[in-house]
Amino acid sequence: MLISHESAMRIVTEVSSIIDHDVNMMDEQGLIIASTDPARLGTVHGGARRLLKEGLDELIVENEDEYEGARPGVNLPLLFEGETVGVIGLTGRTDEVRQFGRIIKKMTEILLLDSWAERQKQLKAAMWNQFIEEWLFSSASQVDDAFAERGLQLGIDIREPRIVFVVALTGGPEETDSAAQEQLAKAENALHEIVRRIGGGFYYKLPYRLVCFMPPAEPEQLRALAEKIVSAAEAAELSAYIGIDTMPADASGIRAAYARADKALRAAMRGGRKIHFYDSADLEILAGELPAEARHSFLNGVFGRCSPKERAQIVDFLTVYYKHGGSVQATADALFVHKNTVQYKLHKILHLTGHDPRDLYGAAVLLAALAVRSSLGDDAGSVLRL
Repeated sequence: MLISHESAMRIVTEVSSIIDHDVNMMDEQGLIIASTDPARLGTVHGGARRLLKEGLDELIVENEDEYEGARPGVNLPLLFEGETVGVIGLTGRTDEVRQFGRIIKKMTEILLLDSWAERQKQLKAAMWNQFIEEWLFSSASQVDDAFAERGLQLGIDIREPRIVFVVALTGGPEETDSAAQEQLAKAENALHEIVRRIGGGFYYKLPYRLVCFMPPAEPEQLRALAEKIVSAAEAAELSAYIGIDTMPADASGIRAAYARADKALRAAMRGGRKIHFYDSADLEILAGELPAEARHSFLNGVFGRCSPKERAQIVDFLTVYYKHGGSVQATADALFVHKNTVQYKLHKILHLTGHDPRDLYGAAVLLAALAVRSSLGDDAGSVLRL
């Protein structure tokens, strides 16, 4: 077992605070790797070398010139799983420090065990994160039997089908603000609890994204789960936007599932919706696949004769009109206007755009325009200024 300098210094400092004597820790070569006396770091401790070489249970140093680099005190071996991994040394008169020796030795070995366990936990977490990242971004051909076996060793069975959520948390103070960090931690802890309660569910943290892996479920159940996540974020004074790919993905399909869920997330954020399901027939998602220049050009073709104010009014009106299936009366009721006003607005849109919202072709073009405009988000306002 290699003892890190950081772990050794933490242990030495903690032990020294209890006995009020200088404390040193030596590695398997007898070099001082931690000390309450900074000047001794990295120097040879001849007494520790002898203790290690001869397998002694204890070594007392009476005089400063007795061993190279050693000072009066008591030195004891440190054991880990039956093997000597280093030496702990207490500096001071023998009659003062020897009484602490065995207690300090045992305490140090317990702290070493704790440090080792924490290090193993960190290593496993790093391996787990690396595995999930590879799974998300590797090609399907790389997700083979050997890769699946690695997952099983980390407690992940990638052979189980998964539904992928992608969650974005927004709306807090600046990220450097400690309050923002607390808010994010609170929201992530809540999300962790929500996901943990679902058998086989877990999540992975990417920059600005949380990727959730869920067992297959009906869309209603997925929406209910997503709503819990949104509520948990709001309780932490944040906003959550969620993109969901409803198609269960096998081991080799996770990368594609993540890409679909991410597209749904971007559509949700652009449209101001909290939750959006991926649908290959979703006009807004399809529009988002087009180059921005082509989308701007299309909108200019539809709304080129409209002022910015007229364009905004048309978009607002058509959103309501098509939401109510093109019903004049339902649209009038929703807008609290007379149905003749709705007819007037429909005629005006035909006059300004050349497309009749009431016929099949005109409706198709205008619905596509709404989707393209939504896919551009804040950039849509620059359409007529190209």
